[in-house]
Amino acid sequence: MPRGLAEHHQRINKFFGGVPRRLVPDNLRTGVDKPDLYDPKINHSPAELGVHYGRLIDPARAVEPKDKPRVERPMP
Repeated sequence: MPRGLAEHHQRINKFFGGVPRRLVPDNLRTGVDKPDLYDPKINHSPAELGVHYGRLIDPARAVEPKDKPRVERPMP
């Protein structure tokens, strides 16, 4: 995860006054080394942020729009 993205997450958490227990990011190369349904390999920086804030980082499955937030789903 690029340094700027980590700082961005820290500012978002401060703005909202907390952190979500579970974060469902896309399978970006900067965040996920190896996507897997049961044991995804998360890059070092996002994994450290997850441990620091005590949240689960659970990448969305590829080609599964139900896993993504409503704002990212295609319009009917």
